Amino acid sequence: MILQPMAANNPRRDLSIRVAWLYHERELTQQEIADRLGISRSTISRILTEAEREGIIRVVITQPLPEVAQLAEALIERYGLAGAIVGPATYGDSPALAAAIATARRLESIAASGSVTIAAGWGRTIALSARETRPIPTSDVTLVDASGHTTTDDTTAAVEVTNTLARKFDARVMHMPSPGFAPSAEITKNFLSSPPVAQTLKRARSADVILASVGIIGCDSLLVAEGFMTEEAMTEVTAAGAVGEVFGWYFDAHGASVEAPTLHPVALTLDELRSASRVIGVAGGTEKVEAIRGAIAAGILDELAIDETLAEALLKE
Repeated sequence: MILQPMAANNPRRDLSIRVAWLYHERELTQQEIADRLGISRSTISRILTEAEREGIIRVVITQPLPEVAQLAEALIERYGLAGAIVGPATYGDSPALAAAIATARRLESIAASGSVTIAAGWGRTIALSARETRPIPTSDVTLVDASGHTTTDDTTAAVEVTNTLARKFDARVMHMPSPGFAPSAEITKNFLSSPPVAQTLKRARSADVILASVGIIGCDSLLVAEGFMTEEAMTEVTAAGAVGEVFGWYFDAHGASVEAPTLHPVALTLDELRSASRVIGVAGGTEKVEAIRGAIAAGILDELAIDETLAEALLKE
């Protein structure tokens, strides 16, 4: 259990920290704390719950579940990864939530390690991981958009991901003033040449860690569902051998790039991801097996943050 630093001149927070300290450090019972402070036991219980939710208390389990730890090690061995973290299937029927919580714990560890720059793209699971990340004390952390702003009903822009993480880590944030996808190659070129976008991409390119959501192909793809690609365009990409995408860039099972003529991302490219210090691929669900394998073959992923069902599927055959 870790107690976060106390903010000045905040009586409500002071009380939460006092209760947390008495309960976890002095090991008093909730009733003993209630008697000492002159408030009800139910109030003490509520304060402890809120203190954990707000990051005043952070419970740290120092060892992963044996099963998922073994899966992570097997993934590292099988695919030659620098690291892997697997979210156990104890979070109900949502692989995305399991992957998001695994990603959140990895982010907390990275941010707590010291001076670090984290770049993040768009995606539902990455957005969920930002929400599941717990507030922690950090020093010299910077968040950067790795792509433009792709916001629809079912997507979450990189700017929202980095803003959320910046609040959790009390960190600086650098945004990319552009859309996630431009209407044409010429407009994309104009965005990329503008100083604010170019400067943000330069910072993202040199980030210590880049978070990248790995997407699937087909008409169930988020890019089709949200209108960034037509079904006809997706059929062409699929026929050309694509198995997955990252930041709107497609690749086949061998890792070779597959062109999507109608899609014009304003984001880090596959070549830039290959040259990056560390890229963590985030994904949940067995439907992403081929996409993950293709991304690894493309040389753009150094680590995985995935759920247990996807890990097991990746280790089959």
